[in-house]
Formats: sequence, C-alpha cells, structure tokens
Amino acid sequence: MFFLMRFQFKPLSTAVLTLCALGHGSTHAAEPAPEAVRLQPVQIDGKQSKASRLQARQSTASRLGLSGLELPASSDSVLIDQQALRGVTGTADLVQRTVGMSFQGSPGSGSTFQSRGFSGNDSIVQAEDGVRVPTTSGTQSMPQDGFGYERVEVLRGPASVLFGDGAVGGVINLLRKQPRAEFAANAEAGLGSFGAWRVGLGLNQPLSAQLALRLDLLDKGGEGFVARGDWRQRKLMSTLRWQVSPDFHLDLILDLHRDRNSAYFGTPLREGRIDARLREQNYNVEDAFWRVQQDRARLRGAWTLAADWRLEGEVYRFEIDRQWRNLEEYELAKDGQAVDRVGYLGIAHRLRQAGGHLELKGRSQFMNRELGLVLGLQGQGLNFTHINDGYEYDTPSRVSLLDPQPGRYLQAGPLVPRQASQTRQYSAYAEAALSLAKDWTLHAGLRADRMQVARQALLPSRPDWSAKYQPTTWRLGLLHAIDAGQSVYLNTGLATDPISNIATISKGNADWKLSSGRQWELGYKRAGKQWDATAALYQIKKEGLLTTVKNPGQEAYTVQGGSLLSSGVELTAQLRLPAGFALDGNISWNRTRYDKVVQSGRDLSGNQAPYAAKQMANLGLTWAHSDLDAGVLLRGVGPRFTSINNSMRLPGYAQLDAYLNLQLNPQVSLGLAGRNLADTVYATSSYSSTQVMLGEPRNWQLTGRLNF
Repeated sequence: MFFLMRFQFKPLSTAVLTLCALGHGSTHAAEPAPEAVRLQPVQIDGKQSKASRLQARQSTASRLGLSGLELPASSDSVLIDQQALRGVTGTADLVQRTVGMSFQGSPGSGSTFQSRGFSGNDSIVQAEDGVRVPTTSGTQSMPQDGFGYERVEVLRGPASVLFGDGAVGGVINLLRKQPRAEFAANAEAGLGSFGAWRVGLGLNQPLSAQLALRLDLLDKGGEGFVARGDWRQRKLMSTLRWQVSPDFHLDLILDLHRDRNSAYFGTPLREGRIDARLREQNYNVEDAFWRVQQDRARLRGAWTLAADWRLEGEVYRFEIDRQWRNLEEYELAKDGQAVDRVGYLGIAHRLRQAGGHLELKGRSQFMNRELGLVLGLQGQGLNFTHINDGYEYDTPSRVSLLDPQPGRYLQAGPLVPRQASQTRQYSAYAEAALSLAKDWTLHAGLRADRMQVARQALLPSRPDWSAKYQPTTWRLGLLHAIDAGQSVYLNTGLATDPISNIATISKGNADWKLSSGRQWELGYKRAGKQWDATAALYQIKKEGLLTTVKNPGQEAYTVQGGSLLSSGVELTAQLRLPAGFALDGNISWNRTRYDKVVQSGRDLSGNQAPYAAKQMANLGLTWAHSDLDAGVLLRGVGPRFTSINNSMRLPGYAQLDAYLNLQLNPQVSLGLAGRNLADTVYATSSYSSTQVMLGEPRNWQLTGRLNF
C-alpha cells in the first residue's frame, strides 16, 4: 500500500526521497536549536479550545501579522487537525464550514467555489501556502485533502491587493505545517463506506542544531458511491528548514501529488428533477479516467533585519499535468427508460508555473503614530499547452437506464497539442496600517499588475494573438477597537476579474478589459472567554460584464456595459457552554442580481447569479468530557441556479453529520464519523443542462490516530 513504491521518479521526487533519507539517518541531538525553530505545543486531543479563533494571527487577509479581531475584513481561520477529528478532512468540506462559502466543483473545473454571489475559478482565488494556484482552461487543481496542512484561511470579498486578478469574491489559502526543533510524529489509518480507506503519516525530525525536517505522507482511496467510481489520491509533502543564524532561515519545500479521481460525470435529470433511482449509476465508459499529477518545488527564506523589520523571499516552480478520457454528456431518452450519451473527449493539460516574490515588512513611527508596513514585488510565468484528440460528437450511443452497458472510449484522433500560451505577470504592492488614535486604525493597500499573454493555435494552425492588462487595485479600511475583545470596521476596495481566464483567453475576448468589483462592508467582531461573534453587511458591484446592444436599423453588437450587484449579511457565533458543551454556527443571506445584461436577444436583468444561494448555514453542537468527544453538525444550502439565464435550478438541501472520538490513552484515539446521516439526495453542481453532480449518500468512517 505504501504509495512511494508506485511513483515514477523524476529529479524532483528523487530530491524528496533524499530528504526522507536524511530524516531517517539522523537520530542524534546536538546543542539546543535556535529559538526560531523551537517546537510549539499543539493541541492533539480534540478537546474544546478556550482561545478565540479571532485572536489567532492570520496571513491571508493581511501580511502584517494581525489577528482576526484586528482585521477590517470578513475572514476565517479553520484548524484542520481539529476538523479532522470531526470527520472533516477534504479541502472542499473544510472551506464550506465557513460562513457563506459553497463548493461547486466538477470533473471539468476541478476545485471551484462560490463566495458572496461570485463563483468560478476566475472570481475566487485559491492558494497553497500563499502562492496562488493557476487557472487554465477554466480548471484549477487545488490539494484535495487537508492532511499536512495546519489551517485553511478564507477572506471574503475583494482580495486583489495581495493575490492579483480573479479575486472579486475572495481567496482560499491552505497553510502547511512548519518544521520545528523537537521530534514529533503522528499517524492515522481509517476505513469507511464505499470501500474508502486512508493512511497518513506526519513526521517532524530535527536533524541537527540548525536543521529540521517536516514530512507528511497521505495515501487514500475508495470504490466510490457510483459504479466504476473508484479513486485514489496520494501525496508527499516535505519541508527542510535550515536555521542559518538566529535571524535567518531557509526552507526547501518539495511536494508530490498523484490523484486518480472518480470518472463520474454526473447523473441525468428526469424533467429537470433528480431521479433517486439513478444515484449509484455511472453512464461513463468503462475505460474512462481523470488524472492529475502535481510536483512543487519552492525555496524561501526569512531574514530578521532588526527588531521590527523582516525581509522574506521565495522562488518556486510548479508542474501540473492533467488528463481526461471520458464520455461526458448524458440525457434521458424521450421514453424515460434509456440514457442517450454523446461527447467522447480526450484532453490533456501541461502547465509549468515559475515565479517568486520579495517582501519587506515591519513597524515604525509616522508622525508620532505607529505604522505597520508591507512592500512587495511578485513575478511569475505560466507556460500552458492544451492537448486533445479532436473530440467525437458524431457517434451517439444509448444505454439502459438501470442496467447500462458502459462500452469503451471512442477516440476521434491522435492526442496532440492544439493550443499553447505563455503568460507573464509582474506586480508591486503595498499594505499599511496606521494608528490614528488609541482605538482607531486606518488600513490601506495598493497593487499594480502588468500582465501579458501570447496564444498560439497549433492545430489547426491560425494566426497568433496576444493581450495585455495593467490593472490597479486597492482597499481601504477603518477599524475601531471598542475594547480588548471587540471591534467594528468599515472597508471598501476594488478588485478585478477577467472576462475569461487570462492564460487561455480566446481571440474574441482578448480586446476586452478586465471587469472590476467595488465593495463596501461594515462589520463587528467580538472575542471573549464564553462566546465569540462576527457580523458583516456588504455590497459588491461588479462592472464591465459583456452585454449585447441592439439599436433600430443596426446590427446587434457587444459592449462591456453589464453589471452584477451582490448584497448580503453574514453572521457567525461560537458559544462555550457549561459541562463541556459548545455551540458553533454561521448563517448568510445573499442577493446577487444582474443589471443591463442582454444575451442572445434576451434581457437577463434581475436574474440571480449562478450558484449564488440566497441562504446558507452551518450549525454544530459539540461535547467534550474527559476522554470522550462528540458532536452533531448540520449544514443547509438554499436553491441555486446553474447559469446566467436561470433555466436550471438546483434544489436546496440539508446535510446532517455526527462524530464520536474516544481517547484510549494519551497517544491513541479512535474516531467514528458519519456523513449525510439522513441520506439526503442532493446535487452540488451541474455538468450540463441535463445532468448534475450528486453528493455522497450516507457514509461512515472509522479512524485510529496515534501521536508520539
């Protein structure tokens, strides 16, 4: 089962194994390591934390080292190990535990989320340890499991100042565990419904007084809840830290990810509704597959220049290879007893991303006021090749509704490169926080981007095209600290989204400018011993959407005159009750509507934005006593439309989960988690106008954990 034996070794993976060998071969200890790599205690027993999440520092919404209470923005920080004890391990599930966030991924788009009425990979940035995951051909490949990461942070609303374009809706950032100076290890093994299993190992190994190694390995898989839905995910994460001096350290990071995802492309609808009888059916061909391979190499350093100033830098290279081979589109036949299938698609993506950043941060005095300041430079390049087999749409097939004979893939032609692109982006940004008075702080941020993309149509050959963009984005916030545990804030900011993904923008969209989103937000935060609460009231107007204009006597033409208006409320609360009980919940209301948008002669003004549920909520009741930890978790999502024309509506749903953990001794625990206990049949997203992606049925997972 040990997955390293199955990897195809490249120079990058060989380097990772070299680090493993170092960790295995160095078991002695020299003098104590410098303070900068000293191991910090971590909570491993799953008991209720007495500290407020708002008092923890966050690095996604700001680089100034501020806590959630000090940030004039709506943000979350979710501890992954704590959620894992509740049976929540997938990245999508972790993000959906935060207020107002929903997942809408599919085999075509990969990891895709919705926030504040804005959805898709061109409106929500996803980042891995601060470096954004690129979008190409509408697809992102985010790590799918939280194992090896310390927390996931979410910033809602415009986030372009620190993360660039495509961030009107917000950003999701996975932050990895760091090497420490003391030995620690953890292991877990689990079995679950639908043949699911997982094996994980985490190791922190000091190698000398100046060297520490962090390794995290995960191997998981299962048969899936649909026929021929088997899947497997493997990853190795490694960080080698060299504490060169008390003021300077270097990290070498090498990661491998190998994902073979379920070749399930959705369930056909019956007159627009889900037919529960088809829940376990898979209408794809028997030799279908969807694979993702990722290699990541990073070198980063941090240098403390003085007591209040720090210089950080990083260079990286990511390699992502994706491949699909599937029969993708399904529709019920007119008699309702068969399924018509069409669309044999063989696709491959080859993505190479390289870049770096340099950042100076610190604190000083400005006009006798305390000033926190961040100055940064970023640069990156993306080389992308789109490969396909020409697609086969001329040979439809029909299979039985309840006993389909899948058949085999029909390839239209050779799998060859069809399109290529080269994207270059250079950015400068600044962030500042100025203390105006004892209880008032002014926050500001500014970013300038320079982006250029060149595209080539390789087969069939057509003239090349290119595009340039030079957006300037900003944000401004004012925060008032009512007392040590309460604050109110007001913020406004501007972010940008592309009309379509920049790295693979079409020739027809190359001349359009970026759309812009302007936000106003008013918020309140409270962090206390017994209860925490946050509230946010916001409005975002996104302008520059494509719309059709038709004047009398003239042909219709397209302009960037449309807009999208989103307004809403987000509330969260956490209560620490007597006898070990705790109540944790959040709820959001959102209204997102188009204005002055006309497509194909139809006025879509007033239509609801795709996947923008009007209401979403999470509620958890947990109990911790002695060696026992238990809880029930409820999630509700309102109805959603799947497209701008509002022709297809996904029903709302509620999902009930529960968990129970038993601490057998200080090192060993056993946990049982149940998901979707009511066995609700629901859709998370659509794949076409006639088929939807279903959520998992009721399932269980039993997991043993060892900490030493």
